[in-house]
Amino acid sequence: MIIDSHAHYAHKRFEGEFPYLNDQNGSYTIERADREALFAQMYNKGIIGTIEPSIGFDQIENQLSLSSETPIRIWQAVGVHPTRCIDTPWKNRTKVSAYAEACSPVAIGETGLDFHHSREKQRRLRQYLWFVHHLRLADRLQLPLVLHIRKADRYALPILKRYRSRLHGGVVHCFSGDPATAEAYISLGFALGIGAKLLCRDEQANDLCETVKRVPLCALLAETDAPYVLPEREDVSCDSKKQYEKLRNSSLILPAVIRKIAELRGEAYETVEHAVYENTVRVFRLQI
Repeated sequence: MIIDSHAHYAHKRFEGEFPYLNDQNGSYTIERADREALFAQMYNKGIIGTIEPSIGFDQIENQLSLSSETPIRIWQAVGVHPTRCIDTPWKNRTKVSAYAEACSPVAIGETGLDFHHSREKQRRLRQYLWFVHHLRLADRLQLPLVLHIRKADRYALPILKRYRSRLHGGVVHCFSGDPATAEAYISLGFALGIGAKLLCRDEQANDLCETVKRVPLCALLAETDAPYVLPEREDVSCDSKKQYEKLRNSSLILPAVIRKIAELRGEAYETVEHAVYENTVRVFRLQI
């Protein structure tokens, strides 16, 4: 069994019929369906559920309504994404807290710091304020965190260390760093979310491969960030760049991620699949 530890199926890109990526015994295929059919296909492939973190504040209600529509389990994480919080009125933090207290989420997030835009667009102070608000909310509710840290590890880690006694675990979503950075997060009680970045071949992917080899297996979760973070275009049978850009990633590629983890570690696929499933259940304290 597999649980996608991070996906966004409430996203508008999963409305109506859409093209999505599937893994068929090591080869990627492009298929078309609506969300209900995709969920049925996931279930039949042994993907029994996903963690659905919030992105924008204005999408939380739509996100929460998704849980009642699916053949798979969808567990909620509530928060405001770092790149969305900069345009979210600060007064709405109380509404985010109210959502979290009302819907019994399994985590708070996604939250953190994202500095990949130009400095003038980052609005770092607003990101810091929302990050700390999420940290305190997670502590009050005794919940793990879904962290989104992009080009900001050197800033996020000191904040997390300052709140060490108030942390309740969680995951560093879409982790792509080196072993030293990984160990810093693991020492604070976080697992690492490993997705399609591991299937790429750039320098950052090389660092990630080394990390996956060296960290304990109990620190790894599998994720997709669907509809985002596709494998490299060259590995997907696309007729054009435009077709590739229209593709939705899906949880159906998780077996490819798990195979790569197993290959790098020299372990059996079944061993890794079982471990990342158990890790996900433990980190999010899921009731299966």
